[in-house]
Amino acid sequence: MRDSEIDIVESLLPAIADAASDVDRRGAVDRSVIVELHEAGFFSMLRPKAFGGLEADPYDYLVLTRELSSACTSTGWLAGMLGVNSWHLALFDERAQQDVWGSDPRALVCASYAPTGRLERVGRGYRLSGRWNRCTGIHHASWLIAAAVLVGDDGAAQDFIAALVPCADYTVESHWNGLGLRGIGADDVVVSNALVPAHRTFGWLGLDQRTAVNPLYRLPQPTLYTHTGTVPLLGAADNVLAARGPSAATALSAVAMATADLELSALQIRRNLTELMDCARDASEPDTALILRSRRDQVVASDRAVRAIQTFIPDSGTGIGGDALVERVWRDVQTARTHVASNVEQVLSVVGRFAFGLKVDDLIW
Repeated sequence: MRDSEIDIVESLLPAIADAASDVDRRGAVDRSVIVELHEAGFFSMLRPKAFGGLEADPYDYLVLTRELSSACTSTGWLAGMLGVNSWHLALFDERAQQDVWGSDPRALVCASYAPTGRLERVGRGYRLSGRWNRCTGIHHASWLIAAAVLVGDDGAAQDFIAALVPCADYTVESHWNGLGLRGIGADDVVVSNALVPAHRTFGWLGLDQRTAVNPLYRLPQPTLYTHTGTVPLLGAADNVLAARGPSAATALSAVAMATADLELSALQIRRNLTELMDCARDASEPDTALILRSRRDQVVASDRAVRAIQTFIPDSGTGIGGDALVERVWRDVQTARTHVASNVEQVLSVVGRFAFGLKVDDLIW
C-alpha cells in the first residue's frame, strides 16, 4: 500500500472520531464511512491484484485497523473484519472470487466460522441450512462465508467446511444488542436450503496454501483473523491514553506501564508477522514454537490493552462517572475480549503445556 493511500485513510480519522458517540448511540456505522474506506483503498489491501486488490503487507493492514479503532472502536472492528474476509476469499477457487468480485469489485464479504450450519451433498454441489449469530458487518456485505458441518447420508459429520452464499440466499434477523461495539451490526443470519456450487466451498482438510503465488496467501489462516480481533483493542487503548491527561485518580507510573505494554505488543506482533511472512516466502511451514509464540503474544496484547484502559477507571467504586469516552471504550473492549481470538486462559494453557514439552493438539483459534 502506498504512503499516499495510508495518508488518505489517516485523513478520515478525525471525522470518524467525531462520529464515534453517534455510532454507539445509533448502533450503526454510517454507509458513507464504508464508501470513504473503499475510496481510500482500505478494503483492497488484502484482496488479490487479479481482482483490483493491493496484496498489501499484512502488518500495514493491522496498523491501519488499529488506527481506525483509535478513532472509533466499532468502526475499526467492523472495517477490520470485513477486510480480512477478502483474504480468506482469496483462498477459495478462483471461480468463487470471480462470482463475488467479477461484477462488483467493491463487494464485501461477511463471515461466521462457528459451525452452526448443516451442509449436505446434492448433485455436484451442496445444500446449506443454518443460523449464524454475531455476523459482523452483515449490513454492509453482499456475500456471506458460513461455516457448516458436512454430513453424510447417515447423518454423521464428515468435514468442517465454509460455504460462500450471496445475500439473496440468506435472511438477516436483528438481534445484535452488545454491551459495546454497538455499531458493528453483528446480527443473525439464517439460510434455508440454499444450493451452493462446489467451487463456492472451502475445506481445511488437505489444504495446501504453498501453491499460492503471493506469500500473503500462504500465511496460516488463524494468524490474520486472531490479530484482526486484537488490534482494535490496542486502538481503543490508544484512544483513551491520548484523550486523558494527568489526574489525582491516575498514577503516572501506571500510565507509563500501560504505554510500555502497548509498545511492546506492537513490537511483538511485528516480529512474529515478519517471521511468519519469511516462512511464507520460503513456502515452508512455520514450526509449532513460532505459531504458539505468535498466538501467545497476540492474546496477551488483548489483555494488555484491557489493563491499559483499566488504568483510567477509579478503584474507589465510584464508577467511570461522566467520562463518556472512557465509558464507551470500556464497553467496547469488554465486548471485544469475548471474541474467540481473545481467550487468554485457553491459549496460555496450551502455550504453557508446550513450554514443558507436553502434548499440544488443541484448536486455539
